Amino acid sequence: MSAHHAPDWVPHREGTGAKHDGILATWLSLISFTFFLATFVAANVYLRAWSPDQFNVDFGAQADLPSFTVIALLLAGFLAYFAGTSWKAGKRKAFVGFMVALTLVFFVYTALQMYLIAFTWYLGAGAWTGYIGIYVCQILLAFTIIGFLIANVKYYGDRNEKQMRSLVPATMSIIFYAVVIGLAVLVITNMISIGEFADWCGTKLQQLTN
Repeated sequence: MSAHHAPDWVPHREGTGAKHDGILATWLSLISFTFFLATFVAANVYLRAWSPDQFNVDFGAQADLPSFTVIALLLAGFLAYFAGTSWKAGKRKAFVGFMVALTLVFFVYTALQMYLIAFTWYLGAGAWTGYIGIYVCQILLAFTIIGFLIANVKYYGDRNEKQMRSLVPATMSIIFYAVVIGLAVLVITNMISIGEFADWCGTKLQQLTN
């Protein structure tokens, strides 16, 4: 029996596979999520411009809370980078260690984000209206990442290399996305500027070293 080849007009799929399809699916989902989140961010900007006295938030004694959530995300970003490079280099023990640390960091981040939602509710209707949609989107993203991390642990334990080839880059992609989104939300929602955030980090580091 002779082998049948696909016609010339059928596009070839050289270079594609589980890894490439996983990354593509992840980024298509994140693009859709970005438009959804942007709706709430735009509403926040509009409301603060329309009535700043009502919709600008003063966290008072909890003013550091949004910055702490971003610090957790930045730490997660560094851990994700080292986890990804460890996986690529075949350093499986290092990969597992970084993934465990990543999972713990995201549990902390999720707890901070939940507290941020509760505190926003405490601040009143103006803060709740302007910020709740954004914070809920961020916590849903955190839950998604935790799900991805748990899936990594499961498939690694099952020695399922095929699934891991698509899951690891997809997980790293969504974590890096969350870091960028966290920084963008911090600045766009007028919580703090990049310069102020850098100064805040420097002050906290000085306090820790003294």
